[in-house]
Amino acid sequence: MAEQALALREYPQIIELLAVLEQSGLTKEREEVSSLVEYIGSMEEKLSQMMGELQEMHGEVQAIQDRGLSARCAHLLDTAQEKVSQTGAMVSTVKTNFVRAAGNAVKTFREKGRAALAQAVRAMKIPTVLSKMKNGLHLAAQSMQEAAGKVEMKREQLHEAGGHLQNAGRVLSGKSAQETAPLESDKGILAKVKNGLEGMGRAFSAMEGRAGKLAEKLRDDRQEQKPSVKTELHVLKSGQTAKKAAPVRTGQARE
Repeated sequence: MAEQALALREYPQIIELLAVLEQSGLTKEREEVSSLVEYIGSMEEKLSQMMGELQEMHGEVQAIQDRGLSARCAHLLDTAQEKVSQTGAMVSTVKTNFVRAAGNAVKTFREKGRAALAQAVRAMKIPTVLSKMKNGLHLAAQSMQEAAGKVEMKREQLHEAGGHLQNAGRVLSGKSAQETAPLESDKGILAKVKNGLEGMGRAFSAMEGRAGKLAEKLRDDRQEQKPSVKTELHVLKSGQTAKKAAPVRTGQARE
């Protein structure tokens, strides 16, 4: 995500949709739309932050003197960056589709009224969209944790090898070998990379959890709405039928 795209809440179609939903008294539908808009906005901010962190880590691993190790770390960071980019592409697709649907919903409202607007919002399938995003975020979280695990494994190998070398030197100088000191979790470039990737994994997991909870809440809200929605649609259809059935008045004798 090289540039920060226009936030979803700033699109004219979204602004207008939220306005007509409020004016029409469709509180639940407005809350549903607002929930997705807010969630997408927070995701984009976090993804942009991740990209900045990954670029910073790329600069740090270039300073590793062991060229082979530096290259392996750079490859892991490239993989992580690709996963963030894929998630960003998913968000971009959701935004594009949602903005188009918002414009169509406003058009539907102008042509057919309040009940049709409510139906148009339900047709956006926002809970389903959130569930699909949840699945994508789960895979992203797994990818980050796997990358962090590989970095940690390399740290442990290097630490153990360093301990062996130190003990070999002690033995050669006539001193007894010592136990290798515990590996410090926050010391060195590899520790920073590992901790950074773990943090991104936790962030993706948090986004995944939020998407799941939000989808579940919106589904529950929809279940509560069903009776009133059916009644409103029935009234709408009855009104349309009455208009069609109304007799055409021709010239009548004056009384």
